[in-house]
Amino acid sequence: MKLLPVYYSLYLSAYPLPCLNGCFCFYSIEDDANTVNCSHKNMTQLPDNLLPNTEQLIMVGNDLKTINSVAKDLPHLVSLDLEKCNISEISTQALQALLLYSDNLKLSNNKLQGISSIIKTTKYNTTIWLSKNIFECNCNIMWMRDWLLNATNVMDKDNITCVGGKWNGLSCLTGTS
Repeated sequence: MKLLPVYYSLYLSAYPLPCLNGCFCFYSIEDDANTVNCSHKNMTQLPDNLLPNTEQLIMVGNDLKTINSVAKDLPHLVSLDLEKCNISEISTQALQALLLYSDNLKLSNNKLQGISSIIKTTKYNTTIWLSKNIFECNCNIMWMRDWLLNATNVMDKDNITCVGGKWNGLSCLTGTS
C-alpha cells in the first residue's frame, strides 16, 4: 500500500508520447519538456527523424564514435546528453550545429582527443560538459587550456585533464625568427 503513492506520483510526473527508433519519449512535468531518451540502444548515429518539438535528447551509452552531421531544424532542443557514447571525433560542422541547437551539451566520458576551437566561440551560449575525455596534451590543443582558464560555460572545467603531459606545464613555440 505504501508503494501506491510513489507509482502514482511517477505516473503524474511524465506523460508518454509516440516515439521512433525504439526510444522512450515523454513529456516531463518536472522539466516542462518533451524528452526523447535513446540511452543504451546501440545506436551508431544521432537520430535524424526527431519530432520537431523535442526539447531534451538523451543518448547516454550508445556507440556513436564519430559525429559528422546533425539533423537540422531542432528549434526547441534545450539539452543534448551524449555522455558515454565512445565519441572520438566531432566534425567542426557537426559541433557548430550542436552548439547552435542546444543550450546544454554533455560530452563527458567519451574518447575525444581533441575538439574544434569553434567550441570557444562566444556567439554560442551553450553550457558544456567535457570532463573524462582523453584530450592529448600537445601544441594543437594549447588554445583549449587558455580558453578553459576563463570559460564560464564549461561546468566541469576543473575536472578536464589531458594525457601525455600537464596543462600547466604545456608550452609551445609559436614561431621562429
